[in-house]
Amino acid sequence: MEKEILTINALCLERITTLLEWDDLVLDSQAQEEIAELLAWLEHHQTLMRDWRLDRMIKPGYRALFYGPPGTGKTMTAALIGKLTGRDVYRIDLSQAVSKYIGETEKNLAGIFDRAENSKWILFFDEADALFGKRTTTKDAKDRYANQEVAYLLQRIEDFPGLAILATNFKGNIDDAFSRRFQSMIFFPMPNADQRLRLWNKAFPGHLQMAPDIDWEQIAQQYEISGGGIINVLQFCALSAVQRKPPVITQNDILSGIRKEFRKGN
Repeated sequence: MEKEILTINALCLERITTLLEWDDLVLDSQAQEEIAELLAWLEHHQTLMRDWRLDRMIKPGYRALFYGPPGTGKTMTAALIGKLTGRDVYRIDLSQAVSKYIGETEKNLAGIFDRAENSKWILFFDEADALFGKRTTTKDAKDRYANQEVAYLLQRIEDFPGLAILATNFKGNIDDAFSRRFQSMIFFPMPNADQRLRLWNKAFPGHLQMAPDIDWEQIAQQYEISGGGIINVLQFCALSAVQRKPPVITQNDILSGIRKEFRKGN
């Protein structure tokens, strides 16, 4: 995933791109269908809103929630959507956008949305539950201001004429009042064994030197790991092999990389 930083109102936005293609994305059929619906909106929304005059009844933009465990393809999917449609995708750090000065948060966010509307950006709000999480009872001025920030951001997202994607690891963390505002809620589950086999085969390209006794099917069946985790294993294996002559990746490299990845969760 390639990264590029843009600054607006002293806020850093990260432009996300990818060298991968749609064929590299491994998702279940339900997620694929819902992403196809999202792509249809990007292609035909002008026809729907203007020619079919649906702008009288529905909001102009499209709001999607991507949810699921880390490493299951949420950010990669957003980058691929941008690549396919020729749109820039910018990841927004909401925690950075919040200011301790009254009015500054709204000013910071306004600058982002104004620029996005004029540039046809796709906005990607990562870890959305940080601001759109379930709210507790308002106890003081700080809570009231936090609610004011949420209300402002929600209104700008609803009025945004483009695609806004909010991502979270846990759908249950998102307040139900916000959940109803999404046109689609797309679940990115951990890959099953067949999907993991495809991910392993895609991650380790044919030009790498691989030991002939690697049992990919057994590895895919035995180890439940995300696509992002498999990429981390690839990097570990490559770093191990490049220091040897010949630089052959072995099954022991792969299993060591998997164990290292699993230790991160402990």
